[in-house]
Amino acid sequence: MNPSLTKTIVFDFFDGKATAIQRKYIEAWLADEANQETYYQYLDEWESQRPQFAVDADKALDAFLPVLEDMTPRTSQPKLVQDTPSSWISPWQNWRLAASILLVSLLGAFLFRSQLLYKSYQTAYGQTATYQLSDGTSVVLNANSTLRVPRFGFGNDTRNVFLEGEGEFTVTHTTNHQRFIVQTPGNFQVEVLGTEFVVYARERGKRVFLNKGKVKLGLPQGQQLYMKPGNVVTVANSGRYQLTQVAPARPYIAWKDHWFYFDNTSLADVAIQIQERFGVNVVVTDTALAQRRIAGNFKAEKADDLLQVLSELLNLNIVKTRHQIELRTPKQPF
Repeated sequence: MNPSLTKTIVFDFFDGKATAIQRKYIEAWLADEANQETYYQYLDEWESQRPQFAVDADKALDAFLPVLEDMTPRTSQPKLVQDTPSSWISPWQNWRLAASILLVSLLGAFLFRSQLLYKSYQTAYGQTATYQLSDGTSVVLNANSTLRVPRFGFGNDTRNVFLEGEGEFTVTHTTNHQRFIVQTPGNFQVEVLGTEFVVYARERGKRVFLNKGKVKLGLPQGQQLYMKPGNVVTVANSGRYQLTQVAPARPYIAWKDHWFYFDNTSLADVAIQIQERFGVNVVVTDTALAQRRIAGNFKAEKADDLLQVLSELLNLNIVKTRHQIELRTPKQPF
């Protein structure tokens, strides 16, 4: 069938105007997996043309319950019906069945809209990975990170992506000068006016390092801040931020090659970095020990690699329990 005619039928289905024959056609058409991506493209386009549309699940359920009750079989006197197939369904029942299918479809499309419209790239603990987006932009994700991008490509206005974790972006310029925006939790976003930068967005705060070009930060309080190459901006969960004018790139990109870069870093901070990168809960049992400082570059592809270095460098005892790893100062002999 002509693609434009198929699109019309699918749109009629979304509008609740499809006939029984059209619904049968859609069912057969979706049986071919090659058409399923097209179906979601049509859904995205249909929703974009109806921005006022919103599913009120509670209201829909209240409206549908009487239909369910009306479809409940009732006890009645037996009647003799001749020449009527046992599988026959009245047009009214057929309409109610179609309405129930449509309601479930609409609710499902609303509840799973994010999964339908966005594709997720994820890295496990201890893993880094490189991805190339549809516009040619390259992204290197640090361990324990997630990047969501539009499943059907970027629109004509902006290229929006969503990051949780840490990633390095090398953004490709487009002929129509599309903006590239990295959004993170907590109403924090990075708008690209340049090319190479690193975004950190985890529970303890946000950080952006700009290597090349220029970026504009949208801060949680609505402020905007422009960065130049070499700048680092750190944003606390309270919203307070700090701008460092000139900083070396190494501390912010070492993770790409599984290196840890410590520069007068407290052991408490080291423990947090191990948890973020490897998913291992590390506890420093003594307050004074937690404040001890360490400097140097250390390569570690597993948590045990770095823990072994800490044990030898700081003369620590590494105690593994069922739920965590404890860093302890050795007991002094009497």
